Amino acid sequence: MRKLLILPLFLLLLSCGGKRVASEAPGTDLNEPDRVLYNRAMRDLEKNKFTVARLTLQTLINTYPDSEFLPQAKYALAESFYRESSSSAMNQAEAEFKDYITFFPTTDLADDAQLKVALTHLRRMEKSDRDRTQALLAEAELKTMVETYPDSPLLDEAKSKLRAVQEVLADGVFRIGNFYLLKKSYAAAIDRYKEIAKKYPDFSRTPEALFNLAESMRHSNNEPESAIYYARVVSEYPFSERANEAKERLTAMNMPVPEPNPVALARAQQTQHEDRSILGKMFGVFNRRPPVPTETEAASTQDESGGQPDSKDPGTFTIDPKVVQPGKPPAKKPR
Repeated sequence: MRKLLILPLFLLLLSCGGKRVASEAPGTDLNEPDRVLYNRAMRDLEKNKFTVARLTLQTLINTYPDSEFLPQAKYALAESFYRESSSSAMNQAEAEFKDYITFFPTTDLADDAQLKVALTHLRRMEKSDRDRTQALLAEAELKTMVETYPDSPLLDEAKSKLRAVQEVLADGVFRIGNFYLLKKSYAAAIDRYKEIAKKYPDFSRTPEALFNLAESMRHSNNEPESAIYYARVVSEYPFSERANEAKERLTAMNMPVPEPNPVALARAQQTQHEDRSILGKMFGVFNRRPPVPTETEAASTQDESGGQPDSKDPGTFTIDPKVVQPGKPPAKKPR
């Protein structure tokens, strides 16, 4: 009887021998509960189950403070608010991304987090003739990004967005200056146009702002200083629509008309078509919010099947799986 029992048992063990790795997999997960929690949260984020994912991430963060997944969990927590997209969620996303930077300033997601902080304000920006609060906050955060992470692969994106934000801010000041010029409040107009010349040298309508500044000074009986700005229009923006008018004003005041600056001339020839096509499209006609681009290469990434919070197929939510412990500066990840 004993021999009859041993034979079937031997055959059973033999048949299961090839499945040893699979049978041990659940045991591996059980030995890494932080990994289980992190993977569960990421699956919920894929499905836009933000509240459920946050509860899981908070459990991981509070229960396993020494987990290797802690940096990723903190970033994913911030990302969950960012993807939720409501105004209150944007406030929380900003706080969480800043919290991430405070705790993990040397990880390879710190620059991504800083760019996302700026994007929380970009998403809420209004056009140039409305409230400037979010635009000013976005400008400040993008400047921080440029200054703090000069070697970041996201630097060009941050600079491009900074220019777009400053275009909106400058346009708002320009409109106010034009209002004062129309009302013949020349001192107030001069202050606005000088602000543009000082703060926003890349403003697409700088030649017009300089010309209006010169006009305001001329009407204020300050012809010598107005001539300086007429001359700048002629020398620095020779292809602008105001260049000929500026020459006429200088001639009428018996002031010398300068030749176009060779550097400015070459730059103008190169960028004239660019400025009209790109900035014209960007700031031509828009509704309540200016079309400052909010697309980003910052983490997290999603596949091309979706990515919008309201989409039925949201795509795959991922964060770079490489984890760097605090205090160990990493090499930047390739993009």
